[in-house]
Amino acid sequence: MPLRELVLATPRLRLTTWSAADLDDLAAVHADPEVMRHLATGPQSREATEQRLATFIAEHDRRGWSKWRVETTGGEFVGRAGFGMAHGTGHRELGYLLARAAWGGGLATELARALRGWHEAHPSPEVAPQLRAYVYAGNEASRRVLENAGFRLLGERDGELVHETS
Repeated sequence: MPLRELVLATPRLRLTTWSAADLDDLAAVHADPEVMRHLATGPQSREATEQRLATFIAEHDRRGWSKWRVETTGGEFVGRAGFGMAHGTGHRELGYLLARAAWGGGLATELARALRGWHEAHPSPEVAPQLRAYVYAGNEASRRVLENAGFRLLGERDGELVHETS
């Protein structure tokens, strides 16, 4: 089993760093059309996912944050969550993607709240203090997750609802 760095833990989840051995799990989630329905890329090929995984690893190594591996406290892979840079605004952007089997139990809200806390506890001079998140206008589930995690709606941009923490 690859050695992972624990980044963050919640009552039901752990966020860890990635290894190349995670490609199969991540590729399966990225290939699911229902999971990827609200992402601009849509379902991704294994090759595109491999490139994305390499980017996540490099970003974490370079700046100490990226999108991380999400697993249950029992070690079962359930998705990815963390941060990217928000559309050239200078803000970190919260993002999460969970396998269908992990939907409907409040895990996304648990993640969003924990990641908001991580963001606030790890300020960086390269990013604004407010955390941003973008949701396609029709993605009601993710909109509710953000509201439950303390985000407020700023407005709409290119078909996406822009949310921000205070």
